[in-house]
Amino acid sequence: MTPEEAEKRIFSFLENVEKVVKSKYYRYIVQKQRMVCKLLKKEIGTLGKPVYHISWYSLNDACEEIKKDISFLLKRRDKLIDMLRPSPGKIAGIIAYRLGKNHIIHLCEGCVACPEQCASNLNFDFALRCAWEYINVQFLRVPEEIRKELFYTFLHRHVNQETLGLVFDSIANIYEKGKSV
Repeated sequence: MTPEEAEKRIFSFLENVEKVVKSKYYRYIVQKQRMVCKLLKKEIGTLGKPVYHISWYSLNDACEEIKKDISFLLKRRDKLIDMLRPSPGKIAGIIAYRLGKNHIIHLCEGCVACPEQCASNLNFDFALRCAWEYINVQFLRVPEEIRKELFYTFLHRHVNQETLGLVFDSIANIYEKGKSV
């Protein structure tokens, strides 16, 4: 493969990652409209007022950062690894990190003041679910205590994309579709 062909493949791959992340985001946001408000005991979509809004600028910015990080990773490893791209877990770590650290979902006034805060972590939840889907592991297939620990660590501890990449590689190796545990 010529360098130009490799560059085109990388560009195509990065554009595809962005397209898939955004489509998953739209699907996730629609799904979260069915989430039940703990205080009012109603689905969020039926409350009659907006619960959160999405910063499309932040989502686009996160996608650009994802593409830059993956591109940098590919260029840095070009001579070291004889393959076109790193492991799915590494890419999932980048996706989760960049989506989680950008403030994409913002709660509206009523939810910000609510003592229940049932919708306050949607941004982190989305970031991790997007990474789960990238490694092709069903979220509910992994034991709840592992999911909770990863979410807590992602939310409250310092993690970087490399550490997340190792975690997602491990999860993919243990729980990938078709393997029995």
